[in-house]
Amino acid sequence: MSALSDSVTTVARNRLVLELPAQIKECLAILSDEQVWWRPNATSNSVGNLVVHLCGATKHFLGRGVGGSGYLRDRDAEFAEKGPIPKAELLTMLDETTAETDRIIGGLDEKGLMENTKNIEATMTAFAVLMRMSHHWAYHVGQIVYVAKSLREGSVQDLFRKTMVK
Repeated sequence: MSALSDSVTTVARNRLVLELPAQIKECLAILSDEQVWWRPNATSNSVGNLVVHLCGATKHFLGRGVGGSGYLRDRDAEFAEKGPIPKAELLTMLDETTAETDRIIGGLDEKGLMENTKNIEATMTAFAVLMRMSHHWAYHVGQIVYVAKSLREGSVQDLFRKTMVK
């Protein structure tokens, strides 16, 4: 594997398997089941919705598109869910998604990073999927952290530095 492809897969793994899921877990740990499903208004998403959505998108684009799984996504249901799916189930969903992500990233070499997705509506390289998922996760994890900070003042401190892989 080239130094560049090794760097890409290492960074993607750190973000999608280690750092960002750890930030979600930290937030879930401090929120009650009711707070996990709280919405500031009818058109906003809850923390629970965002976890379900991140897992669904990752299983679709990375699991199905790159890894070839048979996952069938229902994106609308990810946002329509009102819960409460218990936190324990959300954590299991998150762990299963990150385990699949780790396995798929671990199997990518330079050639694999440049292969196009299969069985999904968007054609992009595996490298593009990793970039898309990394940015997507960062965006929604930021929302999750903001909600946790809003609902539990002073509870989430220095989370980025605390979860960063060195």
